[in-house]
Amino acid sequence: MKRWRSLAGVLSCGVLLLAGCGTETGAGGPTAGSNDKIVVGVTNITMKESVYQFMKTAAENKAKELGVEVMWQSSELDPSAQMNQVQNFIAQKVDAIVIEPADPHAAKQQVMLAKQAGIPVINLEGLIEGAKTDLRIVGDSVKVGEAQAESFVQEWGDKPANVVILSGTKGDEVAESITKGNQNIIGKHANLNVVGSQYHTNWDKQLAMNTMENLLVKYKNDIQVVFANNDGMIAGAMKAAENAGVKDKIIFYGADNDKSTVEAILKGDPVRTIDKGAVLQGERVVEGAVKLAKGEKPPSDQVIDDIPVWYTPITIVDKDHLEAAKQKFPELF
Repeated sequence: MKRWRSLAGVLSCGVLLLAGCGTETGAGGPTAGSNDKIVVGVTNITMKESVYQFMKTAAENKAKELGVEVMWQSSELDPSAQMNQVQNFIAQKVDAIVIEPADPHAAKQQVMLAKQAGIPVINLEGLIEGAKTDLRIVGDSVKVGEAQAESFVQEWGDKPANVVILSGTKGDEVAESITKGNQNIIGKHANLNVVGSQYHTNWDKQLAMNTMENLLVKYKNDIQVVFANNDGMIAGAMKAAENAGVKDKIIFYGADNDKSTVEAILKGDPVRTIDKGAVLQGERVVEGAVKLAKGEKPPSDQVIDDIPVWYTPITIVDKDHLEAAKQKFPELF
């Protein structure tokens, strides 16, 4: 590490070591402090979705370009695992920590521990409730939901439509914001009737499929559009509709620009998605962390509750707008 910690930071890390910070949970990451490079510790929520593979690769490429190191670990939606990862980062004296919270409330203590050790913290995507981080990097989630609904309105016109909203985890700021974006647009159009709106723990694909199955039965397949907070849940909804024999009669909107959704678009399925700038988020995670590690001010678009927010742009992906998909998945074209 290039910079000395304050005495308070050193003592805080010593307490963590005595308490048992644990060892690296990822595979063979570098030991911070072993050279003069800036080291950034990242803990995200999962690597089971392709969007995070792109984010991680982009971060690693940017780190190589800037001559820094990234230690990337996934909590797989386990707050305890994430706490262990943050404690490991602190014990290894990384220069900055990036947290995408597995639990928006539990992550507050992770931020507190990092701050006590004198380490700047970046909040990636979902808001860490009650914590003052040094920077937040996120797609504008309200605009994601609005873009989904606006795209449908432009395509559908003023005909009556029964609408389903499939949301992620209740209390997750990203899930609630995307849903709010849907509602902002739906509320302006009297022809749109929400027949089902449900939150799903861990943004679970199977739970979303179950919700869609139940709604198809309840409304006798009379559903015209489904808005889902991510591509995993929209895949579950599409499977339910396919099983009911009505997939081609419903328009589906997801978010994240996952490979499976792009493949479905190219196959001709009635699905669209929103690219939330995962590649750019990965790059900005490193750029922002390096700025903070050097004591510099990172870029931001606005300040919310004293936290600088750096938004990544969103882009619609459908059969007529495939530019973002081509950038991520050139092998499909």
